[in-house]
Amino acid sequence: MASYRIEWKQSARKELRKLTKTIIPKVLEAVAALAENPYPGGSIKLRGSEHTYRIRVGNYRVI
Repeated sequence: MASYRIEWKQSARKELRKLTKTIIPKVLEAVAALAENPYPGGSIKLRGSEHTYRIRVGNYRVI
């Protein structure tokens, strides 16, 4: 299976820096895993968008 490339928007980088130090590694790990499986179990399709999904990492959503 082909790997995908993760691209971070500048606004996402800025928001990531605002998170607590304990959640940042968890978010980075979850996002890195999306390169191999972009639709993991538990991902939910967002309403109003054809190709946008989200996953939960603790209390946070990764879109």
